[in-house]
Amino acid sequence: MFGCAWLAIRQAREALQQGRLEEAHRLLMQPAIREHRAAGALLAQLVRAYVERGEHCLKQQNVGNAWRNLLQAEQLQTAEKSIDSLRQSLVHLGIAQVRALLQAGDVRRADDTIAHLRERRVCSAELQVLEEATRDWLHARELADRGELASAREVAERIRRRLLDRPAALDRFADDLDHQRKIFPGLLVRLHEAADQSRWREVVELAEQVLAIAPQHAEARKARSRAWKAIEPVTVSLADAPHPGPPPQGEREKVVPSPLVEERRPGRDLPVRFLLWIDGVGGYLVCVGARVTFGQALHDGHVDIPLVADVSRLHASLMRDAEGYIVEAVRSIQVNGRETTRTLLQNGDRITLGASCQLQFRLPVPISTSARLDLVSGHRLPLSVDAILLMADTLVLGEGPQVHVHVPDLQQPLVLFRHKDTLGIRHNGKLCINGHISGQRLLLRDPHATVSGENISFAIEPVAARLG
Repeated sequence: MFGCAWLAIRQAREALQQGRLEEAHRLLMQPAIREHRAAGALLAQLVRAYVERGEHCLKQQNVGNAWRNLLQAEQLQTAEKSIDSLRQSLVHLGIAQVRALLQAGDVRRADDTIAHLRERRVCSAELQVLEEATRDWLHARELADRGELASAREVAERIRRRLLDRPAALDRFADDLDHQRKIFPGLLVRLHEAADQSRWREVVELAEQVLAIAPQHAEARKARSRAWKAIEPVTVSLADAPHPGPPPQGEREKVVPSPLVEERRPGRDLPVRFLLWIDGVGGYLVCVGARVTFGQALHDGHVDIPLVADVSRLHASLMRDAEGYIVEAVRSIQVNGRETTRTLLQNGDRITLGASCQLQFRLPVPISTSARLDLVSGHRLPLSVDAILLMADTLVLGEGPQVHVHVPDLQQPLVLFRHKDTLGIRHNGKLCINGHISGQRLLLRDPHATVSGENISFAIEPVAARLG
């Protein structure tokens, strides 16, 4: 054992001299080695090497690696004083980052950063204040999303009193709440009146205005779903197929030819963008082009994905090619926190436009190249949609994680697919399309459609001027 200890000590010394710190760490952490008289000096030397490497990473702005080196040094539990200096620098930098994120209104990233600091055993009175403010701010946003604007405004005021260096984004949030509180009650009254009088098209429009302010407002979402179901026979073009009308009393329902046909019709091409409304699930903007653009939602704007956010008129573009999805910057963008001008996206990447507008990119279905973008920073589009779907070949609706849209209780997946310049539907079950019973595989002749089946009901409509 004595000879083995000396051999391990020599190997650890050589690893330290050659900069292989992890190897030296592994050797010196062996129980028999820790008690050796030569191990103490080598441990102190290893700690200093970790700190030196951590300081170098910090100068290179590689904060993650700097923290890793610090934590490895602290794991060795020596009395080396240089550890304290590196920890103080990293804590100061982390708190400054939280403050900057709050100033920009990027509250979710601020919360993530605080969680990382807590995982690294950071304790300070300043961080405690920032953590409480951040969690209150997230809570205020949740209240506002549900339409509880007065409560959200009270929480915002409490945050204002807590923070000495008050973020400008917090003031804007409070001002927005004040403005929304003036118009929101009137919209709700009009929505209830329209629903009570069965003015369903007006209900849809008013529900959209309510959900633009409070995306999770339960009554507005329910009213919109009722309205879509009520206006199904009116929202679609039946073109050549006559409407059969209600069956006579006591007569069995007759299967009639569907207004969906198998051939392509001139002038009925699939629009480059359409809206997909799924009853009880949510709304989705579907983009079918190989290239989409992002920018600020303006009346005279011409981007595919208009954002109600502090971004430029044309901020970035996303292109689908043989390699995958490539995001290109026109103005400042980050992918996973790193500045970039052009990047091939990977599943789960986070794209930040400007200071704080953040979207998560996902490829949830292995057999499909269609992608999904979720707004994860609290920003939104002019219409209240839950996500953006970038349709390449198919969109899969169903249960489980490997779908583009999760539809509870839909045991047999429903697939929307592209066929030349039309949209098709494939489902192992009977569907009612635009009021007609249809088969399992059909092609839409018109970009408008309402579809219902067992455990699913949805509507499709072109974007037109509703989104810009």
